[in-house]
Amino acid sequence: MKLLAREFFESDRQSVVVEPRAPQDPFPLHDHEFYEIMIVLSGNGWHILNEQPHFITCGELFYIKADDHHSYEKVSDLYLTNILFRPERTPSPDFLRVMLGAPAGEDNVRRHWQVTEDVLGEIAPLIAALERETHSSSIHAEVMAQALFSQLAVLLSRARFADDETGIPQSAKLGHILNYLRHNCTEDIDFDDLARRFGYSSRTFNRLFRDATATTPHNYLVKLRLSRAMRALRKSEESITDVAFACGFNDSNYFSYSFSKMTGMSPSEYRRLPHHLDS
Repeated sequence: MKLLAREFFESDRQSVVVEPRAPQDPFPLHDHEFYEIMIVLSGNGWHILNEQPHFITCGELFYIKADDHHSYEKVSDLYLTNILFRPERTPSPDFLRVMLGAPAGEDNVRRHWQVTEDVLGEIAPLIAALERETHSSSIHAEVMAQALFSQLAVLLSRARFADDETGIPQSAKLGHILNYLRHNCTEDIDFDDLARRFGYSSRTFNRLFRDATATTPHNYLVKLRLSRAMRALRKSEESITDVAFACGFNDSNYFSYSFSKMTGMSPSEYRRLPHHLDS
């Protein structure tokens, strides 16, 4: 399925529009005639990008090119803001380089990253102003929309952060916790200890986590491990037991049970599926 520019852009000269998804329902595999910045505001779900599964939740961003294929599956209260744009109609091509933090001409940039909840709050009025301009009939609306989009690109570039939890303001801690779990999901995680490290009681931590992600810390960790395992099953010839242990599961039977519960098939059945879009 291809989503056409004329379905979203009000005129041929328009370079950027805002497309909220509140909520985002399951959506089949598709590509676009345009580029997209996808921002996860809350909830969770599976985002399949070029056949690579990502379990997503609040504060995650994806840069999606026109020739990418993606879909949404098994969503739970998933709220998104999609910024659709046509880079060939923007006055300066450098804004993509700024946002992605990439040197000019570098193609293999990271297109998936995390921002904190205070950054989500900071960009919310900017996105609201951008959305108003995209629907305005003013002769200055397109110029203002491009300026706001460039400002958004700079803010998102500045919002990248390290995994170190020291000196993090209270309003940004959950984003760092999600990022920490994503980068350390194959390790043994003690959630009580993790909560203490970030200054939370276990009860407060669990409540804040569920409010933001619509799932528990344990379920989030399991799905991160399953996401990694799905990619490993497609890319490697390692045994299923080795994949399970490499992805953080200490029990291959529990891995197979969790995998089958989520996908509806065993790991070996999943491995045998054709994956035509893998790079």
